[in-house]
Amino acid sequence: MTDSAPTGDAAGTSATDAPTGRRRLSRTLKLLAVVVTLMLVAGAATGFYLYQRLEGNIGVFDAFDPDVVGTDRPTKAPPEEGQEREPLNILVMGSDTREGQGTGYGSGAAITGARSDTTLIVHLPANRESAMVVSIPRDTIIDIPSCKTDTGLSTPYTDRFNAAFSIGGPGCTIKTVEQNTGVFIDHFVIVDFSGFNDIVDALGGVDVCLPYDVVEPKSGLNLPAGVSTVTGDQALAFVRVRAIGTGSDIDRIDRQQAFLSSLIDKARSSGTLLNPIKLVRFLEAATKSLTTDPELANLNRMRQLAQEVRGIPPKNITFITTPWVVNPDDPNTVVWNTEKTDALWTAITTDETYPPPPPEPTVIDGKPLTVAPETISVRVLNGTGEDGIATTAAAKLTKQGYTIVGIGDAVSTDYLSTIVRYDVGGEEAARTVAASLPGAHRVKAPGLGTTIEVVVGQDWPGVTPVVVKEAQEDDGVRQATDNICNIPG
Repeated sequence: MTDSAPTGDAAGTSATDAPTGRRRLSRTLKLLAVVVTLMLVAGAATGFYLYQRLEGNIGVFDAFDPDVVGTDRPTKAPPEEGQEREPLNILVMGSDTREGQGTGYGSGAAITGARSDTTLIVHLPANRESAMVVSIPRDTIIDIPSCKTDTGLSTPYTDRFNAAFSIGGPGCTIKTVEQNTGVFIDHFVIVDFSGFNDIVDALGGVDVCLPYDVVEPKSGLNLPAGVSTVTGDQALAFVRVRAIGTGSDIDRIDRQQAFLSSLIDKARSSGTLLNPIKLVRFLEAATKSLTTDPELANLNRMRQLAQEVRGIPPKNITFITTPWVVNPDDPNTVVWNTEKTDALWTAITTDETYPPPPPEPTVIDGKPLTVAPETISVRVLNGTGEDGIATTAAAKLTKQGYTIVGIGDAVSTDYLSTIVRYDVGGEEAARTVAASLPGAHRVKAPGLGTTIEVVVGQDWPGVTPVVVKEAQEDDGVRQATDNICNIPG
């Protein structure tokens, strides 16, 4: 025999801890609250006069005019065979003003003094069985294309994402999103934030939950532990306060999304849908805050869309912020983690689940594997008498992630079966190795320590890839059913 025996994401906090970051986060919630809940209950409105009045509240602007958004747009994927509907991507933007209800956007450009601190892509798959809401941080450094302004065309340059709205209004924001993501935008909605209090109050308040008493003078929040119903001012304080949980922006984003989940539930409840006064107040407050493209401004279209999404269970509504890292050139801004954002945009354009479901783990002895090959040290011994077999086996195990700590010959050359030896405490690691060598027999062998020893027998089947059940990576995705009472601390 000739076998020898040689022995996330980086993410800082400066980009999101500033006061502008706090304002942006509260606006994100207001924006989602207005759009999503309106879509969910619009179908309940009845009566020609009410329809006329609500449609009259909605501002209209044609940002999809080729002169505004351009002609070099992503290709929209056709619906899959058998699907009655096509996937929809709705770009939702928050604005500090709504002058002229759309006419304030001029010939396709900016509103004087207008800013957009929040931009979201709402993806509705063709089957309408789920929804994904993707937030693009305003401080993301991104390439902004040439956009139409009131004075001509702007020059392409790199800046913070929210600069696109200031340069060329919704058309420039749509163009920037499409050219940086490859995602085709079907509709857009601009929300004026001033109506948030009216919307919450029109619903009669929203239920929130705290793990402990919170009295925070700066925000004015004063709530006991457990469930409380908050109205306008307390709702704003709840979504903006930092003195809950760890005090981080991540905790606050989770709390805001939990608030939105509760608001959606309240808007969909029979107490709202079957109460004409409450329903009309809500629809009035919501529609007065909106500017949309002409097709979506039609309340019949909005009702149709509402009927399509009404059956989506909260557990199938996910929220995600574009994966990002702190900009190494400016800690007050962020840049995309392109590997992850590319996967996100691909999932949207192909109408696939994001993040993709993890592969099913390999099962042995009726249980999934729990120890990854990358954490296991293996010594490989040749028990066949065939030259080089241990070296070949070691090379194949290395490709599967195992660390080879030794290659050599067994004391005998007549091993008919492949053996996996392990010490006390190495049972789980041995299960993984045995799964990689189908048919191998496991034998407890004191004295090996943490090393797993493989004796290659004459029945050696080669090496099979295995999948290990691992702790889920924090991918920034949150379901609408997640409960704020689960906050630690």
